[in-house]
Amino acid sequence: MKRRLFLYFLFLSVVYSGEFKEVNIESLSSTRILSIAQDSTGFIWIGTDDGLNRYDGFQNKVYRSDVFDEATISGNRIWKIHVDKSNTVWILTDRGVCYYSVKQDRFGRIETKSRPTHLQDDKNTLYVSTLKNGIYAINKETKTFKNYLFDPLDPFSLSSSKFSSHQAKPVAIEGDNLWVGTMNGLNKTNQKTNQAKRLYSKKTNYVKSDTITAVLFINDVLFVGTTEGLGLYTETNNKLAETTQLGEFESQHILNLFYIKETNSVGIVSKKNIGVFEKNAFTKTKTTNTQLSRVNDLGSGQYLLYSPTSKNAIFLSVDTDIDDVYQINKIELPIATIDIFVDSEGGVWLVGEDGAVRASNIKTSATFTSAPEIKENSFGRFEQKIYTLSRGGIMRHSPGADPTQTNIIRTKRIQNNKGLYVWKENYKYVYDKELYELVDDAPEKLLATFDFPIDGIIANDKSIFLSLKNSGIVHIDRIKNRITDYRKNRLLSRKLPTGAASLFLDGETLWLGSEESGLYEVDVSNPENPRLITHHTTIKSNPKSFSSNSVSCIIMHRGKMFIGTNGDGVFVYGKKGDFDKWTINDGLPSNNIISVVGATDTTTWVLTNGGLVLFNQKESTAKQIGSKEELSSFIHRPEALVSQPNNNIAVVANGGYYLVNLGDVYENDHESTALIESVFLIDKNNNSILVPENDVRSTYKTPTLRFNLTAPSLYKADETTFSYFIEGYHDDWVENGQRRYVEIQGLNQGAYTLFVKAHNNEGYESKNTAQINFQIIPPPWKTWWAYLIYVTTTLAVIAYYVKYQKETQAKASEEKRKETELEEARQFQLDMLPKEIPDVLDLEIAATIQTASEVGGDYYDFFPQKNGESLYVAVGDATGHGMTAGMMVSITKAGLYGIPSIPPNDIAKRLNRVIKNIDLGWNRMAFNMARFWEGRVEFTSAAMPPAYHYHRETGEVDEILIEGLPLGSFKDETFTLVDFEFKQGDSLVFISDGLPEAANTSEEMLGYEAVRDCVQANGHQNAEEQKQALLDLGTVWLGDLRNQDDITIVVVKKK
Repeated sequence: MKRRLFLYFLFLSVVYSGEFKEVNIESLSSTRILSIAQDSTGFIWIGTDDGLNRYDGFQNKVYRSDVFDEATISGNRIWKIHVDKSNTVWILTDRGVCYYSVKQDRFGRIETKSRPTHLQDDKNTLYVSTLKNGIYAINKETKTFKNYLFDPLDPFSLSSSKFSSHQAKPVAIEGDNLWVGTMNGLNKTNQKTNQAKRLYSKKTNYVKSDTITAVLFINDVLFVGTTEGLGLYTETNNKLAETTQLGEFESQHILNLFYIKETNSVGIVSKKNIGVFEKNAFTKTKTTNTQLSRVNDLGSGQYLLYSPTSKNAIFLSVDTDIDDVYQINKIELPIATIDIFVDSEGGVWLVGEDGAVRASNIKTSATFTSAPEIKENSFGRFEQKIYTLSRGGIMRHSPGADPTQTNIIRTKRIQNNKGLYVWKENYKYVYDKELYELVDDAPEKLLATFDFPIDGIIANDKSIFLSLKNSGIVHIDRIKNRITDYRKNRLLSRKLPTGAASLFLDGETLWLGSEESGLYEVDVSNPENPRLITHHTTIKSNPKSFSSNSVSCIIMHRGKMFIGTNGDGVFVYGKKGDFDKWTINDGLPSNNIISVVGATDTTTWVLTNGGLVLFNQKESTAKQIGSKEELSSFIHRPEALVSQPNNNIAVVANGGYYLVNLGDVYENDHESTALIESVFLIDKNNNSILVPENDVRSTYKTPTLRFNLTAPSLYKADETTFSYFIEGYHDDWVENGQRRYVEIQGLNQGAYTLFVKAHNNEGYESKNTAQINFQIIPPPWKTWWAYLIYVTTTLAVIAYYVKYQKETQAKASEEKRKETELEEARQFQLDMLPKEIPDVLDLEIAATIQTASEVGGDYYDFFPQKNGESLYVAVGDATGHGMTAGMMVSITKAGLYGIPSIPPNDIAKRLNRVIKNIDLGWNRMAFNMARFWEGRVEFTSAAMPPAYHYHRETGEVDEILIEGLPLGSFKDETFTLVDFEFKQGDSLVFISDGLPEAANTSEEMLGYEAVRDCVQANGHQNAEEQKQALLDLGTVWLGDLRNQDDITIVVVKKK
């Protein structure tokens, strides 16, 4: 009965008052809508001329056709959507019939070779007629079908394969018989034998025309509607068709036939009339002269007749409890309607070429009344009235009594004042930096003038307390007419805030709310000498303490004090001295509170930055009133809420106010269906893979599982919250908030079940708990066979270790011997180096060898001549490592010992013969030697890296590279001598290949160019600094690596 009354009200009242609202769905594939339906889980399916849409109230998903993908819809024009009792969604497109698989999120196709025109559901079969290819009987379970069509060679086939979209009902079912009305005759088809009996107008009296518009089989009677009239047929009572008086309908163009289940009767629609056929006669007829070819059963005895090309419609209401059972009313719809349906939340949808509109049983709880004189800083409140300042005086508004009534209660103009405070009906105060008292209509009285503007005021019979913005508190004694400025009392002013926009008097206690320093409780029994009782601040050991530094408003309601804050919600101060707290966690849309007003013992109106709520402190629930309830704006002041009769509330806005009726606040008790919409596996590169719900397995390659959630609903779907629980992992439900997905990773291997629940905006739980099974598959190295391999391998390793240990012990002494020998060789190499640097010819010398991990063959030495006229500098690099390299260095040093004062190239030639005669196999010695004279240098080289000559005068560097073979290659090898000037400030740098050929972590060599650049950049420095710069160059290049070859650097600089 409730639903019937709603629908009746909807179409006879709501339609006229414009309560249908346009539905704007983001990313809808097209606004030209051809069909709409809702499945049992709550999804709204919308068919357009450019794709199929699935809408859950929060987001829309578009499905489009891809002719090459059989899992998509077969066409983009969606002519009809039908949801059967098993929740399968059937779609008619240009190319045929599609059906949707929820679990796989994909479509199946049945091609009809011609555009489908109608769909009729009967038990396990769908009957789909087409424009030119007959009718299809589709098995809903197997998706197999029979195709009934015209065959000119078969007299038992249909009379025609053609149907029209203008037909209303081309199919009627009578047991095994299928009545099929085509564009050329009526057919009675036996579905067991697949044989049809053709019936034409010239041979039967109940087929008035061969163009059939509708057939309906009810109560053993076949109703046949044609373009030329209505006929009746029955096999059990042949006289019925002959004796029944069909009146005007017998010759009129029949548009539709429909069953009225409430009275077991038939509705008949022609181009001129609508009639109800009951008990073999018409009990109700009405002339309409409208071509309404479509009928929708809205339920509860409500039927809507409409047309896709017109806004005109007829509402037929059936009520067997009254004498006039059938009420037929003409109405006008907001749009020309192609399809209509009633959703699970009681909303009525009309769709057509102009989009979609919807009407619901949710009342608009906030109604706006315009009052242009209401402005941000020029209004006040007293009891249930709003007072405003205007150029013409003071005006009074009474929202709850008569929203249209506005009284001018003071006509004298008030200048230079902005704020208004109403203490009593006849006592008002206007203020800025000056405070005026207005009593009735008498001239205003100046009470005080201050150096700071007033931003808060509270009064009683004896006192007025003022807050001066960012300055302090002032008291005015109304009886003695005396002002006490608390700012002037140094000790007191330190205890009180420097301004309090929120003031409240509770007997002899003054409460001050500061936007910067919180809440103060002050004893004003002696207002000229007040006493601070408590400055309420956060006490970490007491969770019931006042924990905010910014107060926005203070009120008292039924013995409890309510303190609104900026950013910390609402605090409720009880008799025990503790504070209870309400925040967004309790349902408030924001923790920034503007105003608070008590409603009932258990409910409170709270205005926040996020909108208005009716908070039920007993049940900890909050009903939000915002833009969806037509409350779109409000003034951000503590006086913005004004209590009204019957616990209603007025919300003050710029230019007017909203009246919110408590009885109209909608309670959303809709229980949605929680769904796990899809599941994705996400790999380590954040690539996602959609997986079927019956095979969810996460491996080490896809370690993250993402479950996408939804709970289709149409009212405040964006405020739906979710919670989940993983069986085998969680001990309790996990709150997921409004996030519509759950991501899981890091679980141990095994089988799990995820459970999901949804809650609507008011906390009503979903009618189900969605669940899905999933597995965490271990990586190959954590499987049972992997552990078997580990055990087997471990045993083998132990056996090998025992054997190895024995061999190792045998080798240990040998290795130790070799290690001792290697260290001796290393020390031997270092012992070959000179013990001191010579100081001759004003030469500054710095030299070093940075040894590698093995004994290398680098070597340098100095040989000053006895007469002090010259100095030999030798730098060498023996091939190989270890003792062989050390031996080569020893031979070289011995060969150079006691060398005569001859040119360096001759020394190299002699040394070459010595090394060649000793014959150390393939081992050789690369060699550089320079002889320093006063002002010049003689230089020779045997396959060594270049030496670098830095010129102080120009800052340039010469690379001295002499090509040749290393010492020990050929016995009679000769070597080139280079002679060049060596001036004051010049440097000559010798290096081994260990520096330029040093490889970093990327296996890139440092290179000779980098060495040359370093010599040039640091050539102006002393020899030691040049050497260190080259060493640092190598260290930075190698990073954490150790040099693979000896690095030798010798720098000789002329002082």
